[in-house]
Amino acid sequence: MPLLPSVRRALSSLLLLAAAAHADLIPYIADEAYDRGDFGPYPYQEYQTSPLKGPRVNIVATNDSCTSGDDLIFLNPRGKQVVPGPNPMILDQAGNLIWTLDGKPYGETYNLNVQEWNGEQYLTFWGGDDTVGGHGQGYYYMFDSSYTQVRQISAVGPIKGDLHEFRFTPNGTALLSVYEITPMDLSPIGGPEAGWVWDGAFQEIDLATGNLLFSWRSSDHYAANDTYQRYTSGGTSASSPWDYYHINSVDKDALGNYLVSARYTHSVTYISGRTGDVLWQLGGKRNDFVDLSDGRATNFAWQHDARWRDAGAAITLFDNRAASGVYDAPESRGVRIAVDQVAMTATLTHEYTNPNADIVSSSQGSMQVLPNGNVLLGYGYNGVYVEYDGASGSVLCDTRLEPAVLFESGDVQSYRVLKASGWVGRPNTNPAIKVEGSSVYVSWNGATEVHRWVLQDADYAEMDGAESGEDGWEDEVGEAWHNVQTVERAGFETELRFGVSTRRYVRVLALDREGRVLGASEPGGTTIDDEIRNSVSRQTRLFFLPPFFVVGFSPC
Repeated sequence: MPLLPSVRRALSSLLLLAAAAHADLIPYIADEAYDRGDFGPYPYQEYQTSPLKGPRVNIVATNDSCTSGDDLIFLNPRGKQVVPGPNPMILDQAGNLIWTLDGKPYGETYNLNVQEWNGEQYLTFWGGDDTVGGHGQGYYYMFDSSYTQVRQISAVGPIKGDLHEFRFTPNGTALLSVYEITPMDLSPIGGPEAGWVWDGAFQEIDLATGNLLFSWRSSDHYAANDTYQRYTSGGTSASSPWDYYHINSVDKDALGNYLVSARYTHSVTYISGRTGDVLWQLGGKRNDFVDLSDGRATNFAWQHDARWRDAGAAITLFDNRAASGVYDAPESRGVRIAVDQVAMTATLTHEYTNPNADIVSSSQGSMQVLPNGNVLLGYGYNGVYVEYDGASGSVLCDTRLEPAVLFESGDVQSYRVLKASGWVGRPNTNPAIKVEGSSVYVSWNGATEVHRWVLQDADYAEMDGAESGEDGWEDEVGEAWHNVQTVERAGFETELRFGVSTRRYVRVLALDREGRVLGASEPGGTTIDDEIRNSVSRQTRLFFLPPFFVVGFSPC
């Protein structure tokens, strides 16, 4: 006689009650072998349900203040050792993969970020050819919460967008850094008088229309001898321009003026949003400020990511203090500089360096002040990001995507690393599953709201739907799908070990924190053979014998 449905459901639940849910490989924890390179130049993990590969990080330091909550990490791992190749990527705070692209549809990618426009959040990044002049040529992209591309944005004119900056303003505009080829006299630095340069410039465009609202170029205000970049060759023709300025960030304040960082002039420049005139310069050969910190507020070099703080009372930046073949200090740092624009004084108020390692980055890098006051440094040319206590400067969390022995090799890089809360990813795909023996693996690339997975089984794969019923999540046309296990999501991919199922098909539901169904996988066939099924049937009969047949028990 076949088992009653209620008995079969009870058996399934009992057999599976103790089944454990397995997740991604755990991160390495302060692992010296990792830092020696014993696990390779870019430790990563593969998945059963997806061709994607996620990094396996080494967490050297951790603290509740930078791991609590639902914040996510946004980065673009790249470099000759990154597997399978460069792409935008979202990680959780434990280093588990949340989302990335499959393949390389956008070329090299930089500056993955979450930005708001018209009340909606978008993933934004640059994609293109980064081999052009050290700044690249490409386009800017916007993805909605389903990871669907909704916009491709171009720089205005006959030029393509540069990889360094794509920043939204509260006024519905975007700031773009661009490079143009311009004639310049290079004789003051030993080059040709009729020379050519990559002219660091920026544009502000209207996001809705793409119209140009404002533009500025460095060659109108800076000469070749303002640079710290050593001239060796180049600049002799328009086909071989020389980079003397190297714009790498643009910010805008409430007054409508712009703050521009230029790596090769070691300068942060304040520019009038009305006339384009240089109002003042911090650092570099034309520094306008009195340094009240014995030179430590204005001696930054080869820097990146200059931003306004405290309504114009302070500036933060990532101070590389290094370039290719040039090392001005043993380590890069993040700095916060108080600027008095009336008295024209500058004071170094905070400095962030990592005592766990002397990390010097000869290119790239970012500094982000988080809502809780912590500071996140992305080390650019090195696959490291570190969160600091904003007040004390002490290290809270130190996460590495490559071994310390390979720092400054360029094997693993991310131009910037940013952290954000509130991103809700709702992919327009289904959860992916793979049935392997008595295990079901499940993942859902990009889904941020999944809290639990529900494993179900059924006799027929054609049944679908997911409606709440007396026995759990049931098919809308009847009791076709039956719950067998519920586990919490843990990492990108979760393994549910269901032991032996008496039904031939399984699927997995994704539930949010409130128990709402977010999506369902396609059904997958189990591979349990008839011999095992018969064995389960015998176990069932033994398990449900009346209690007085069980040794050691008697009826009351």
